[in-house]
Amino acid sequence: MTFTFKIKIDGSEKPPIWRKVKVNSTISFDDFHLVIQVLFGWHNYHMYQFSPSGWRSTPCIMYIYEDDAEVEIRPLSDPDTFPYGERYDAEKIKLEDYFRQLKQKMVYIYDFGDDWKHTIELIEVSDETVLYPVCLGGKGSNLEEDCGGIWGFYNMVEAINDPKHPQHKEYREWLGMKRGEKWDLNEFDLEKTNEMLREVRG
Repeated sequence: MTFTFKIKIDGSEKPPIWRKVKVNSTISFDDFHLVIQVLFGWHNYHMYQFSPSGWRSTPCIMYIYEDDAEVEIRPLSDPDTFPYGERYDAEKIKLEDYFRQLKQKMVYIYDFGDDWKHTIELIEVSDETVLYPVCLGGKGSNLEEDCGGIWGFYNMVEAINDPKHPQHKEYREWLGMKRGEKWDLNEFDLEKTNEMLREVRG
């Protein structure tokens, strides 16, 4: 089967930043993580987790390191122990193991410091099989690593596009932007995104 999801960046506005993607229901959550990385221009620098409603909700599906394998599905008795609750290996859990009905939602958190939250909603199920993930559409520009989450991102864009902003030069040098180049919050390249998705395994 094929699942179609709409994925939206929490806190994004004018425009809301979202992507619609079609993937095989049998891919693992770790592969789905890689798909989301491509969809929003991430570079897979940080840790991630999937859970029903974000922090403190279970089950928590994430990458499990080898030396942490013994707690893969063991309840964590201390509620203050990160990441709160039962943990499952994202490489072993398939999308179809969790998603069972239309409109079902999940939260994907990327970079536990910047705390990027993505709301995932299953919007269509079909009997077809796709050879690789396909982005069907989207709105809003790609994002940037290590900029401080959604509010840091908007501050960065404001600084980049305003020559009088005190951080204007700093951000432009950090991103290697050319003279006169602007950050377009509406820019999204569907064709390029799908070219990159063809390289994602699963």
